[in-house]
Amino acid sequence: MAEVAVGAWVSTEEVNPDERVIDMDSQMRLLDPDQTQFSTMISRMPSRAATREKFNWLEEQYVTDVFTTDAAYTSGATTISVGTVESAAIKPNDVVRNMRTGQAFIVTVIGANGDLTVIPQGTNVAGNSGDKLLFVGSAFPQGAPLPQPKYSQRVLGFNYTQIFRSSWSFSNTATAIEQYGGREPAKEAARKAVEHKRELEHNAFFGARFFLTSGDPQGGSGGLIEFITTNRANVGGELTADYLDLFLTTVLSKGSSDKVIFTGTVGAYYLSRFNRAGQGAFWKPTNEKVHGVKVDGFMNGVFGYQIPVIVKKEWSNYPSGANGYNGMMFVVDMSNIERRPLRDRDTKLLTNRQPAGEDRTAAEYLTEAGWAVAQEKTHGLLTGIA
Repeated sequence: MAEVAVGAWVSTEEVNPDERVIDMDSQMRLLDPDQTQFSTMISRMPSRAATREKFNWLEEQYVTDVFTTDAAYTSGATTISVGTVESAAIKPNDVVRNMRTGQAFIVTVIGANGDLTVIPQGTNVAGNSGDKLLFVGSAFPQGAPLPQPKYSQRVLGFNYTQIFRSSWSFSNTATAIEQYGGREPAKEAARKAVEHKRELEHNAFFGARFFLTSGDPQGGSGGLIEFITTNRANVGGELTADYLDLFLTTVLSKGSSDKVIFTGTVGAYYLSRFNRAGQGAFWKPTNEKVHGVKVDGFMNGVFGYQIPVIVKKEWSNYPSGANGYNGMMFVVDMSNIERRPLRDRDTKLLTNRQPAGEDRTAAEYLTEAGWAVAQEKTHGLLTGIA
């Protein structure tokens, strides 16, 4: 039975709530847009399918020609130590020059512990631990026998595939209900596609390399943070233009010119500040694309390189400084990194994943893949930017 309402006028609150048509914007507002630039770049470059859960690659380089002393030596010393590892690339009759003092030495004997017996040439000068010795050529006596050859040992690189899964499940009643912005599970499938790609992005930078066999085998694919060891430095606070330039001098001297900088928002702040401080040639904002992805700008590097910069805005969710990933800046040689999906296990949308007989719908995105990060000396990583 309907009730009788008595009053001079009817307010909005006296109308049955279910009678009101909701004013709903059909556009779904996202807190964080898709920021998976690295994964997008790599997906546009050639990749090779892995044929097992562990994949390998070979790396080689020319025989070392710069050596580091691991102990000081006196003026006129006839013994210099460079350590066992580095001394393997030195042979009798090699000539090395201390790049700090300028003094040259002829090597006559290589000791088992890395001690070099040498004949000093020119004015004698004492050396420090950490001095750099440059190999400036061999000097053999006339009629000398064939010298012992030098070989650069190949290095085996490896990583594992990792199984990434992003699933969703709805009761069939929930999927039948009309909703603003579209029905489920289509909306959730779109969200999970971005979240799944974001998983792969995080793994590319910060993934851990492991393979567990104590139960069902479980593999983890190491990311860039796991492989970059040589060109890695802790800024420990403010990033200056001079510090960054000197760092890039080392990183850009190896590998290809196809390098891209990925930086957190703290690193981007300093790049922007370089520009405001009058170093406009150092940083140039742009709308250009590199490998099909819009970059935020280019910065000048040594050797005339223009290095694309991508700001990882989502890293602002992480802390910066000594213990924070937002205080990191990666310099990636794109020619020496490759995505390796396991054969027939690249990203797929798998439907009907619900158990038989259940009144619900389930699906997932599944990827089994890893990263080949070759020649780690061609990449760089700055940490501790604050």
